[in-house]
Order: sequence, then C-alpha cells, then structure tokens
Amino acid sequence: MSGLVRQFTKNAGTLARRFLLSSNQITRAPPHIRDANSAQRVWNYLVIASLPSWLIGLWSLGHQTNLAIADFALDPAPGWRAALLLKMGIGLDAFDVMACVAHGALYFLPIFVVALLVGGFWESLFAAVRKRPVDEGLLYIAWFVALMMPANAPLYQVAHGMSFGIVFGKLIFGGSGRYLVNPAMFAIAFLVFSYSDLMFSEGAWVPVAGYDQPTVLELVTEEGGLRVIPAVDYSWWQLFVGDRPGAVGVVSILGALLGAVFLLLTGMASWRVIAGALVGLIGVSLLGNAIAPDHLILSIPWYWHLVLGGFAFGVVFIATDPVTGAMTNPGRWGFGLLVGALTVVIRLGNISYYEAMIFAILLASLFSPLIDHLVVQINVRRRRLRLEGAVDG
Repeated sequence: MSGLVRQFTKNAGTLARRFLLSSNQITRAPPHIRDANSAQRVWNYLVIASLPSWLIGLWSLGHQTNLAIADFALDPAPGWRAALLLKMGIGLDAFDVMACVAHGALYFLPIFVVALLVGGFWESLFAAVRKRPVDEGLLYIAWFVALMMPANAPLYQVAHGMSFGIVFGKLIFGGSGRYLVNPAMFAIAFLVFSYSDLMFSEGAWVPVAGYDQPTVLELVTEEGGLRVIPAVDYSWWQLFVGDRPGAVGVVSILGALLGAVFLLLTGMASWRVIAGALVGLIGVSLLGNAIAPDHLILSIPWYWHLVLGGFAFGVVFIATDPVTGAMTNPGRWGFGLLVGALTVVIRLGNISYYEAMIFAILLASLFSPLIDHLVVQINVRRRRLRLEGAVDG
C-alpha cells in the first residue's frame, strides 16, 4: 500500500510539470516519428486557442450577472463573490469590463479547479495501479469541461461529471489517443442526463436568485422561433460577439473564430472538418427552409443556426479532436458534414435537448471509424479497377 501511495504522489507531481513541459521520455525502438509537436503540446494548443472564447465568456457572465443585480436593486449584493469584489474596490458595474471579467472568473475558477483536482486524482490512481507514466491531456479535459458548465453548477456535480468523463471516456480505453469520444464532451453529456436540471433550471446561466434568463437557443426552440429574439432585445451581432447568457466558453462565436484561425495556422486542426460542418449546417438548414418556409422552427436561416447554441465552439474545439475524428481527408469532410447536419436535425426534431451539438459530435465520433473504413475501401476498389484496366489494356 505504501508503494502505491508513493507512486500516486510521484504521478501527481509529474502531471503538474506536464502542464507546461513535455515528457523527457524518448522512443528507443522503431518506428520512430520525428515531429516538433508532442501529444501534450497538441492539447496545450487547443487550450491556448480557446483563450479568446474564455475571456469573452468571463466578461459576458460577469456582465449578465451584474446587470441582474442592478435590475433587482439588490443591496447588499448577494453572495461571497459580490462581497469580495466590493471589498476589493472592483465593484459590480455591468459596464466596467474588468469588473465583469473578475466576477465571471470567480464563478469559473472553482469549477475548473475541482475538475482539475478530480481528474488528477484519477489519472494518478490509474497510472499507479498500472505502474506506468501518467497520461497527457488532463489540462485540456478539465479546461473544456469547465468551459461548458453552467456558472451555478454544484461542485459535487462537476466532480461527478469529470470522474465519469475521464474514467469511462478515456482511462478505461488506455488513455490519450485511444478513446472513442471526446472525454470532456462525454462528461457534459453524462451530466445532462444525470442531472436534468443542471442546464435547464432557473438561474442556470445567470446565477442570481430569482432571475431566470435562458439561453437564446432555448427561447427560440421553446417559445416560437426567431420572433422572440427582438422581444428580448438581442441582435445577431450580440450573439456573434457573445453578449448573451450561456456557458463561459460557448457564448462567443467571435472567440471560436479567433481560436479556429490559430488552430489552422498552427496545423492543429483540420480545415476540412470545420468546412464540412459548415456545409452540413447550411445544407440541412436550407432544406428545412424549402420544406416549411413558414414554420417557426424549420424556417430558421442557416446564419442564425450558426450563432445559436454551441455550434461554433463544438466544431472548432471538440470536433477537431485528432483522436475522435476521421483520419483520412475525404473522411474528414464526411465527418464534418455529419456533425453539421446532425446539429440542425436534432435541433429541429427534439427541442427537449436543444443543445444538439453535444449529441451531434458524440454520434459522429462513433461513426468516424466506419467513415474512414468506407473511404479506404472505395480507394482500394478504385485502384483495383484501374490496375485491372491497365492489365487488360
């Protein structure tokens, strides 16, 4: 038992160092793959790419919360976060960027720290039991779980979801590079079904008691289409920038766009997956418009689907996961098309779970091996026919 504890402690220290430093282990037997990027660096690039979304999301959360406090004229402001900001002289001005970012950070950081500690525990435990080095990717998983969580999420639910996602989504399959679906998305999907009020309860997105402000996608799908958006004083550009209720990392399409540019320039993401998802979203949206141009939901234009919900976030940061997506270039087009098409189909067909991006990516990930298999078989058949034609000639 003492040996297990020592190994556990050693693995925990290794995890802490790997957040910034690559492993010093080298491959001593063939095959040798030489590249400037390690697995840990790939995950770190994804975290770096999400920083614009994170910063805009912190501001948006703080802005929405401070507006709600001002609307209710709550004096004193409720909660230890507001009390701390007032004591530090930062204040709760809804139009002070720093005050909004600081307020949003006080909601985000506890969720992230809990996810990180819980994930580190399981990573260290599995490494100690298996007597092998700790795996990469913990920071990425904990970070993206926190980015997708509601601000008022109970910390025990964060721990529960992170445990399920990292154990059943990653570690039991052998770790990074072997899992079937993205562990962070798997954790969120588990929480959606296990705690149905997590994302659908009053105050889930604007954490002020008695203040119920749902996401715009929820308003559109449950209250009667796009006509409700002007009624609640939202514009397309507000949704594009991220000035709306929602999860910290998900609200800003602008942040996701900046992240996509970074990932494409560094070669960490496939442009074919992103382009395919856009084509799939636009194609199914146009089909719905043609079938029922006067329907409240089917008539929603593709450019509104683009800014509603977590489509942009999911496509840029989750669907581009190099482990769960297709590996062939044609397969990446097919995988992206499937993600975009399923997003709209699920939104239109099942408004009970309006955040369709979660289920679209999970389903597409399960089909990605089949997509690659079909691409390879088609290529083999084409070459065989070409070779037979050359022999006959």
